[in-house]
Amino acid sequence: MDTQAKEVFARFAVTMRSEGLREALASLLQQTDYRFIGIWRFEDGQANAVVHYDRENPDVLTAQEVPDTATYCCFVRDSHAPFMTPNALVDERLAQHPARAQVLTYCGVPLMDSAGTILGTLCHYDLVPRDPQQIDIELMLNVASYLTLGGHLPPYPKRDSA
Repeated sequence: MDTQAKEVFARFAVTMRSEGLREALASLLQQTDYRFIGIWRFEDGQANAVVHYDRENPDVLTAQEVPDTATYCCFVRDSHAPFMTPNALVDERLAQHPARAQVLTYCGVPLMDSAGTILGTLCHYDLVPRDPQQIDIELMLNVASYLTLGGHLPPYPKRDSA
């Protein structure tokens, strides 16, 4: 990591310890012009943001649970690698993807345990096109490792049993 990324990571870690995970993610989001950052987990064919931060509506704590194939996180999960798109409307890889018309920009990295099992994704996303090159993937991967290996990932939210 370069010096700036090391400083951002250090601020993230301090914020994590002093204010919690959501505020630490918000501090990462401030390094970009993206609207959202989140940690998404998968369970029983569904995906849910276990931590969600919306720059425009910081009081909103959750995102809607969706089928896991309706997120770009499924590409990260299936490839075990980062995935990004600056504009889903012109990205042929996403021609048939259900989120294409709503979530136009995405940059996500895998959250993996030490055995390489995908536990979820850490991602920036937005409803308008953004330049994913502004996101330091190496920094995101370091944050992802810190979260998973440090035991900081919240579980998938409990569902109402009706």
